Amino acid sequence: MKNKSLKGTDVILNLDEIDIISIDSFSSSTCSGRVSFIIQCQTKHGYCEDPDFSGEIKILEAKKCKEKGVYLLKVKFEKEDFD
Repeated sequence: MKNKSLKGTDVILNLDEIDIISIDSFSSSTCSGRVSFIIQCQTKHGYCEDPDFSGEIKILEAKKCKEKGVYLLKVKFEKEDFD
């Protein structure tokens, strides 16, 4: 996969990892519990962050890769509007 530098509002998507922990409930089509988003905040200009990481991440496409347990997801992030 090609890395590219993100600028402006796209910086919020420098997502390294999503941890799903402490599942409270699940069914055949849903699950709920705590999720941690690990975001790459170190830039060439120093540390930065976006404290308002609320919204919805929609999966547009999912592909299974050759490496075991690896999937490529194409996502769309819709930031929550607090107007």
